[in-house]
Amino acid sequence: MEIESHKKSAPIKDVKTSKHASRYLIVGILVTVFNYALFAILSNLIIKNNDLIWLSNFIATAITTIVAYFAHSRITWKEREVTKHSIIRFFIWNIILTVAIAPGFTQLFSLFTPLYKLAYDITSAIHLPFSYEFVLTTGAFALNSIVIMILNFLFYNKFVFGKAKESKKQEESK
Repeated sequence: MEIESHKKSAPIKDVKTSKHASRYLIVGILVTVFNYALFAILSNLIIKNNDLIWLSNFIATAITTIVAYFAHSRITWKEREVTKHSIIRFFIWNIILTVAIAPGFTQLFSLFTPLYKLAYDITSAIHLPFSYEFVLTTGAFALNSIVIMILNFLFYNKFVFGKAKESKKQEESK
């Protein structure tokens, strides 16, 4: 008697995308921690003006972009071919992101004052030494990072690191 299986195996494309998503998440978290550290230094120690929070994010994101390119090309999508076109697409996307998208999201998320007041009240009640400005900048950064990480994965996977290296393709076809 043969038992039928109702499970279907995942298509190869889904498995590869899942592998990239896992690596992207790990690399993305590390790059985001680096970005946050730079952003926090800029917004809390150097620029110190919440009206210029976008500038702190702009500078941190610009520097982090270079780090992200090398990390993603060597770790996340290491089996894909990196060409001058992928490098150009990566930097064009990130310039658009850095100049037009991320600062706007950061400024928008900085307006969620009821959320930050609640978070500040909670941190104060449990005696954490966070200022309201720290809670606001951290909250705006975190919300912005979530949106940007999702957009980046979709764009990088499809348009930047889209093709497998020829040697890998030939091995897979054998």
